[in-house]
Amino acid sequence: MRFDILTIFPDLIHHYSDESILGRAQKSGKVEICAYDFREFSDDKHRRVDDRPYGGGAGMVLQVSPIYKCLEKLGLVKNGKKVKQTKTKIIIMDPDGKKFDQKMAHKFSKLDRLVLISGRYEGFDERVYKFVDEKISVGDYVLAGGELPALIIAEATARLIPGVLGNQESLIEETFVEGTIEYPQYTRPEDFMNLKVPKVLLSGDHKKIAEWRKNHSR
Repeated sequence: MRFDILTIFPDLIHHYSDESILGRAQKSGKVEICAYDFREFSDDKHRRVDDRPYGGGAGMVLQVSPIYKCLEKLGLVKNGKKVKQTKTKIIIMDPDGKKFDQKMAHKFSKLDRLVLISGRYEGFDERVYKFVDEKISVGDYVLAGGELPALIIAEATARLIPGVLGNQESLIEETFVEGTIEYPQYTRPEDFMNLKVPKVLLSGDHKKIAEWRKNHSR
């Protein structure tokens, strides 16, 4: 699966995605993550991609032209319209969007390509939304930009792709899969400062262990 992330800080994307699960997934060829600096598509000699909002107001607004030209370079838009592609979705990070969750990650993991547009400043020129499929939010709070949300979506989606995780069984009972929070986990030592592992987990009785885990999921 391919992830294309549009941003003015591509190094933020690379520094994170080249490590851990996403890094291994790229090395194995299961996932490809590309970051594009849409400042490279600016008409301004100083590579500016923002300007003052018409009508006045605080802050700066990201211009439509650099983002459109970047999408055009990627073969996603042409002549002012989106190019129809199967199993490809263009997502924009937006506080007004649908709340991202595990079900959405599963849906995205069936795609061949996911395009994520990360904003900064006071947001996007409204005309940018004409060229996207969906607005997504990762929560009701304010961040400096859309890079972290884009990485959240990329990682949550990528780990669901077969072969990305070393042990696919870890996907079966994990948090949110069945609408629950996963049961408590313990490892060695059995006793730490008189904080002890529940005896049932040491019993070897798999039926009782499964029942305990079910009862302690929320």
